[in-house]
Amino acid sequence: MTVTIKDIAKAANVSYSTVSKALNDSPLVKPETKRMIVEKANELGYTPNFSAKHLVTRRTNTIGLVWPTIERVALSALVTRVNQHITNSGRTMILSINHALEAVELFSRMRIDGILLFEEEIPQDKLPNNIGIPLLSYGVPAIEQFPTVGVQHELAMELAVKEFVEIGHQSIAYAGVINGTGRRQQAKQIGYEEAMRKRGLKSQRIDTRGLDACDADSAIERLLTEPTLPTAIICSSYDIAIGTLRALRRNGIQVPNDLSLISYDNIPQLAEADVPLTAVGVPIDKLAKELVETLLALIEGEQAATGRKLTPELVQRNSTKPRA
Repeated sequence: MTVTIKDIAKAANVSYSTVSKALNDSPLVKPETKRMIVEKANELGYTPNFSAKHLVTRRTNTIGLVWPTIERVALSALVTRVNQHITNSGRTMILSINHALEAVELFSRMRIDGILLFEEEIPQDKLPNNIGIPLLSYGVPAIEQFPTVGVQHELAMELAVKEFVEIGHQSIAYAGVINGTGRRQQAKQIGYEEAMRKRGLKSQRIDTRGLDACDADSAIERLLTEPTLPTAIICSSYDIAIGTLRALRRNGIQVPNDLSLISYDNIPQLAEADVPLTAVGVPIDKLAKELVETLLALIEGEQAATGRKLTPELVQRNSTKPRA
């Protein structure tokens, strides 16, 4: 049987309004009374009815996160940071890894306060024009349908190529999904190719055909059958970098003595790899904070710029070495 506020009021011998105020942490209720009511609510197994609360406040204090997967380390790390910032704001996060269109439709029916959408394979123009609640997209917008926060992926690749060239590398490859449909991956590839072109260097593409570490591992095995190898590789993500590092070490190629690596994704886990990896990208906590603060501003009715891009940074570690 569902426990109601009336049940708590009866058990605690206080009024309905006092219970309601106490459960909403109102300063109008004495601390000892509030503590007694909360304890009584817990004893009875009370669960707040967010739908009923929404009818009164028009808010559920709940944010929906539409994510493609939590298996890739960088995405899992970003989800964790986003959740921390949402929790710190006094709200609750609901995560969905269902198909994006299904997840957005479900969250819209739930009337949650806002949606954060990781836009990877699903373009904005496939989403409903008016879902009735604020939506913030994280990705590379194809159209200006929803406010978007992204990263200057082209600049990230420019920073990586520049770093390698400055320490003497000319044969620099890019490992990632080549000519794929995901706009974030496309932006990285384009950025790499442009950075190489303007320096008069030939692009070398290592097609991982997927975004998991095992995909990179297989791609490097294919690369090692070639007569010549690059002296440096830019990996499109943490998972690609880990798969690349694993395959190289298994074949007796030492990083950075034999081959240098830079990984996209600015996450702490890169420092914990077998060889601490030099990284390029927006620091993950900065990215998570920006995403949450922008969505909360939208929920409060503020206008957000469409297509805003954050600036990446290069973090030096132990996976690069000057070319002899």
